[in-house]
Amino acid sequence: MKLKPIAISFAALSLAACGGGGGSGDSASTSGGTATQTPAAQTVGGVVATGLPLSGAAVNMTCASGSGAATTATDGSYSVTIKGGSLPCVLTATSSDSKVVLHSLVPGSGSGSSNATAHITPLTELLVAQLSGQDPVQFASAFGPTTAVSATAVSSAQSALVSVLKNAGVDPSSVGDFIGGTITAGSHQGYDAILDTLQSTITSAGTSLGELSTAVANSTGSTTAAASTLATILAPANPDCTALKSGDHRLIKLSDGSAKLVTVDATKLTVAMSGTTYQLTKGATSCDFTLNDTGSTRLLVAKSGLAAWTNGTGTTGTVSLSMPAQTLDPSVINGAYNYAIFNGPSQNQFGTHHYSNGVTSAATNCTGYSSCAVDTVTPYGHLVATSDGGANWVDDGSQHSNGFHAFGFRNAQGKVLWIATVLDAGGGVGVFVPQTTLPLPAVGTTSAFWQSYVYNSTGLSAVTEDSHTITAQNGTNVTRTFADQHTDVLSFNDPFDGMRHRAANACTTTAGAATTCKSVLQLPLGGMTLAWFGSASTYAVSISVNKPGSM
Repeated sequence: MKLKPIAISFAALSLAACGGGGGSGDSASTSGGTATQTPAAQTVGGVVATGLPLSGAAVNMTCASGSGAATTATDGSYSVTIKGGSLPCVLTATSSDSKVVLHSLVPGSGSGSSNATAHITPLTELLVAQLSGQDPVQFASAFGPTTAVSATAVSSAQSALVSVLKNAGVDPSSVGDFIGGTITAGSHQGYDAILDTLQSTITSAGTSLGELSTAVANSTGSTTAAASTLATILAPANPDCTALKSGDHRLIKLSDGSAKLVTVDATKLTVAMSGTTYQLTKGATSCDFTLNDTGSTRLLVAKSGLAAWTNGTGTTGTVSLSMPAQTLDPSVINGAYNYAIFNGPSQNQFGTHHYSNGVTSAATNCTGYSSCAVDTVTPYGHLVATSDGGANWVDDGSQHSNGFHAFGFRNAQGKVLWIATVLDAGGGVGVFVPQTTLPLPAVGTTSAFWQSYVYNSTGLSAVTEDSHTITAQNGTNVTRTFADQHTDVLSFNDPFDGMRHRAANACTTTAGAATTCKSVLQLPLGGMTLAWFGSASTYAVSISVNKPGSM
């Protein structure tokens, strides 16, 4: 079905705004020398399609003034007319089973008598996300008389979206105009063929249009970072563990911060590293794999795409963290971050950094739970991109320590994680993550996970499995009852948002009696939690990876 391109409506609306000739919706009469004009009608039509037409979908259009609704025909076409409507407009199409919700736009301003084309497809959904920098559902809900949507802004947003999608492996440039282009739903040609490609890519990536849209909305501002993020999301995934993606991954050893690239084929279950290709064998539970290398490395994949690699045990055992290789412009680093350093001379140190376009603007440093102090020595430092896709934190003063080299990873929700190698004497490895408020889990929530420990005295423990259920909640404190019936109490968003703290001796035995236990600080990382506890002589770091389906 071919409809008039949206540019035609712009021209007609411009004429109407300048007093140019009226359309069929205009009429005038005089009474006593006074002219009365019937409000002009704005008609918007197009096709609702995902590759196949969405028949029987409900289309709702909200404009700067006026609203209307329609139902799509068998070929996905619709038409909505609003008398006295004023541009711009936002459109929402909901499939008959309510499983598919898509959005589109009609840019412009003012009223007029014209026909405009506005297709509603997955590409227009992504375009709305790119243009608004938010979830299209939120954008549509907040749309009102003061919302401005210009044709120039839409054109710029589409150009940026085409660029990042193309770099991520899906090239929609042949469509021309996502909103007003030519489409025949179900033809598998032209625009429709691009929708087919997009859907097949989403399916093989084990993701969804909603997750992709969220990633687009959260990735505006840096084309390089956006392309890296979308390339990860659209990479082929393992069908039994969709968090495991094909492509290059950065593998960073926690003991010394050394990093190397490994290449994962998530469908063939192979890992190529250091010139050798290894096979992955699936365990009894999804996202649990074993390599056929020396030491039989255990690979446990978290829902965010981070993974823990443990090889051997004891003092010769090693543990590494991996993440899909991305290139992040330091300019995307904004707001408050929590950091923690897990080994080296600064082990057990944690705190916060505030960033503005990769420049540190404030900091708090802690050497223990109750020993935090605001860093008043300025200037602080800033991040500088490096040729390996990472970044260095450069000291802008003369009294700061713990300069670091870091690699970043951004997930679909826009959350950025940096794994950092300390560059000062003695080294060390740490992480930086956005400071977000953790939601309290409801009573009855059960989590199952894998866990291992690295002790400074005995080395790496074997991987074990455990689970716990939230059995009580009191303010920001939650009680966890483990599989063997021992309990502990965690304080959420303590000492900073995005962290958890277990006070010393906040535990009971399997029999319910009070017992001694260490103070522990936890830093959740999207399905993986890094925790640290103990004194200089008995210090330990734990790595927990939630099993699929667990919070």
